[in-house]
Amino acid sequence: MKMPESLLRNVVVTLLAFAVVAIYGVVALNLKVFNPVGAVLKDYSFTDFYYRLLDGVEQKDTSRIVTIVDMTDLTSRRDLAEVLMEINALHPKAVGIDVVFEGYKEDVLGDTMIAVTARQMKNTVFSYKILDDTEGDTRHSFFLPNDTVVEGFTNMPRQLYGGLKRQLSIGREHGGVLRPSLIKQVADIYAGQEVVPLAAKELDINFSPVFFHVVPPDSVLACRDLIEDRVVLFGAMKEEADMHYTPQGKIAGVKLLAYAVETMLRQNQIRHVPEWLTVVVSLLIVFVTVVMLKWYGKIRQKKTLMRVLLSASLFKGLFLFVWLSILVWAAFILFSRYQVSINLTYALAAVAFIGMANDLYDTLKDLITFKKEKKQ
Repeated sequence: MKMPESLLRNVVVTLLAFAVVAIYGVVALNLKVFNPVGAVLKDYSFTDFYYRLLDGVEQKDTSRIVTIVDMTDLTSRRDLAEVLMEINALHPKAVGIDVVFEGYKEDVLGDTMIAVTARQMKNTVFSYKILDDTEGDTRHSFFLPNDTVVEGFTNMPRQLYGGLKRQLSIGREHGGVLRPSLIKQVADIYAGQEVVPLAAKELDINFSPVFFHVVPPDSVLACRDLIEDRVVLFGAMKEEADMHYTPQGKIAGVKLLAYAVETMLRQNQIRHVPEWLTVVVSLLIVFVTVVMLKWYGKIRQKKTLMRVLLSASLFKGLFLFVWLSILVWAAFILFSRYQVSINLTYALAAVAFIGMANDLYDTLKDLITFKKEKKQ
């Protein structure tokens, strides 16, 4: 059965629009002159756009789970140990220490206090760094390894061009063993059970705006309500070397951990629509847009004043803008209410090239007709 000419045109124009996008994409990603553009395109995620919308339409929640204790201004291990003892005395449900105490210092008393305090904090996870996955190199605090102290890695690989952190590791292969991260163990201790399976390996963090209480080190005892029965993350909030770029902007590493723990305990991590379904939805969106634009173009057939005005490029652009706004808003609602993210980048890019695809279709059609006539 032969496909109707109008349907064939719509299908081919849809595919040509994506073909044009693919050609431009290949050029941007591979030509040296476009290297910065290619890096941006590779690192772009539509979830970043959704988070920007959330900032404008939703009031920021205040976390009732995680509290951060800022250790930036603590310079000695004695002071660090005293603050940790104060935190422990207020009975937090789980504690994550986002600092590695490397090597012994000249302050023997400070070293001893840190070591003794660490062994007294039974619901606490201490940080360590994995330096090499294959050789098993790690960096631990000076009082470790010790069977009575729990450790979790806090590696955050840095990407070229300061790539945004959208994920953190739940588990990581090291020395032939899948090892748990600090955020996983802290969340499990707080919940009293495994929250996210270790085999998941990566956590898609939900960066929906959340306000985390940050307690200064000299105010711990005065903030019992922010520490008791909560997750307490102990780390530096103002240390430039531990800053990371995220959809929420440039934030401290300990705050990034806070978002991750909050995501795990709320069970609201971002779920991405499978690639095959994204392709199907994108094709459908562009096909429907092609049909709508073709229908819109038929307005010119009757020369009434209103129809002439509506056929102008300005109104045609507004029509297309409204249609795409509806699509983006529907995708945003899906994201904000159900934490499901669908990438509309390819669909929107293809829509922008529908005009070029129509011209290309007409050119190809004329070329085929010309060749047929020449053979005759």
